[in-house]
Amino acid sequence: MSKTAPAPAPILDKAAQQAHDVVFLPGMLADQRLWQRVVPLLEGGQGRSGGGIRPHFPDMHGYNSIEDMADAIAATFSSPVVLVGMSMGGYVALELVRRFPGLVSHMLLANTRSSGEDTTSRRRRELLARMMRQQKTFRGFNDDMLARALDVNHPDHRENVAILGDMANALGRDVFCAQQIAVARRRDYDADLPYIAIPCHVMWGEKDAIIPPHDQHDLAAKIPGATWQSVANAAHYVPLEAPDMFVDALWSLLQR
Repeated sequence: MSKTAPAPAPILDKAAQQAHDVVFLPGMLADQRLWQRVVPLLEGGQGRSGGGIRPHFPDMHGYNSIEDMADAIAATFSSPVVLVGMSMGGYVALELVRRFPGLVSHMLLANTRSSGEDTTSRRRRELLARMMRQQKTFRGFNDDMLARALDVNHPDHRENVAILGDMANALGRDVFCAQQIAVARRRDYDADLPYIAIPCHVMWGEKDAIIPPHDQHDLAAKIPGATWQSVANAAHYVPLEAPDMFVDALWSLLQR
């Protein structure tokens, strides 16, 4: 008597079998509010990867070095996580991948670079930190900085300015000075990029006047297999100015 062949086991997408721990690493003078337009879209589209996300927002405000920030995050997690790093958060993500490669499953970098500061830029940041400590009034973003960081023609420009101002006022002078020192003295990660062996995506706003697009494109080009995209009508704060595109990019990355 012949036997009926067993039905083939269903093929399950790896992403469909798990929820992803996604660690959001913000830029300078930013906190969880930087991702306020991104996270609801991710949570509302959990079926897109078959799994879901568990967002994490580590405190990066009590440290004056990128290495210390990375150490604190590495001590928090015991299983692989997805890193989403924007600007300074991108430096922390690269430091984590460099020293704790088994901890990271995927990495999305936004509006960041892999090179270190040159001597002039480093001294300028350190001087700014010293000067800011002596000023009576702290203001995290002046008009020139806002013009370079945001698309002034964006329909949500006023609200974006308010979000940046609220974060800066809440975090304050001490955090600003510590983070300036951390960014000024960070290492150069260019030599580490060819050894990154996880799925990576790099994106930036075309109107970013803080980090030049060619720096960000070079970063993507040096990571094997990395994908990249530029975002029109966005500047340095892509998560605020183009949240839909940001979410689409992250979901696509999780399926790799």
